[in-house]
Amino acid sequence: MRIIKGLILLWIALAPGILGAQTTVEKRVTFAPGTSGATISDRLRGYESIDYLLGASAGQTMTIEFTPSNPSAYFNLLVGNDPAAIHIGSTSGNRFSGTLPASGDYRIRVFLMRNAARRDETTDYTLRVSIGGAAAQAPARQPDYADGLSGGPDWWQVTGLSAGDTLNVRSGPGTGYAVVGKLASGDRVRNMGCRMNGQTRWCQVEFAGDQPLTGWAAGRYLREAAAPDARQRPSPEARGLVPCAQSAGQPMGSCPFRVSRGTDGTASVWITLPGGGERYLDFRSGQLVGSDPGRSVSQSRTSDLSAILVDGAERYEIPDAVLYGG
Repeated sequence: MRIIKGLILLWIALAPGILGAQTTVEKRVTFAPGTSGATISDRLRGYESIDYLLGASAGQTMTIEFTPSNPSAYFNLLVGNDPAAIHIGSTSGNRFSGTLPASGDYRIRVFLMRNAARRDETTDYTLRVSIGGAAAQAPARQPDYADGLSGGPDWWQVTGLSAGDTLNVRSGPGTGYAVVGKLASGDRVRNMGCRMNGQTRWCQVEFAGDQPLTGWAAGRYLREAAAPDARQRPSPEARGLVPCAQSAGQPMGSCPFRVSRGTDGTASVWITLPGGGERYLDFRSGQLVGSDPGRSVSQSRTSDLSAILVDGAERYEIPDAVLYGG
């Protein structure tokens, strides 16, 4: 009897970990004959996640629109079995549209954030997926831009911005299109061709960083540049602790963080929040250019330390060593 009681107590101690284990289901997506897309309605709960697999070719364009009933539900897009996502829903939103880098299976992973999963919440959702455009020819070739609006250099560098300002990248060539990302002064982007919209020249650009970006930018902030420096990135992945506080007037404590670094102060920082979940901070050339969707952020600097304020309450202190390495 004593042994049985001991086993019961052991099971009770282990139960939270067992119940909190991530379970992933794979579902293959196929398009009906004569169509280039599909609409999926589904539901998941707690720590469940669903991987939707579909095949595509390099050079094609994939568009994903995710509409969940629970605001803590997101999707990530992965290439095959590579664990590094090319779209992270919790930081980049519930829509993706981009040119695919490789041929093979793509994995759309739908999940609930840990704070919602821990409460065993559910979500109903609609997932719309479409694939269009011709596959890239092998070997893939970049256009040889030479002159005029359809020409120009292979690479641009962002310039002419006010101190601390960023350049909006939009979904189309004009200010009426949605902002899909931001570039910092000094960022180098591939030139995909330009066009006029009224008296303004707009250029389609491609930025290959930790958060890949394709869209349109105002040409007056772009100048010809050499290809980006291909040198080894300094200490690209790191973890540690940074000072943090979650409300106004609260003393600073310590929060775990992880960082993915590029070069020259380009870094993506994820800070683990005391109540669960993560706060995302995006830096270019040491300047804060973005955070989680809907968040209001500001940055002030003292010596080699950046003080970050989120929504007027959360505070974080980010040393330059986190952004630049060292």
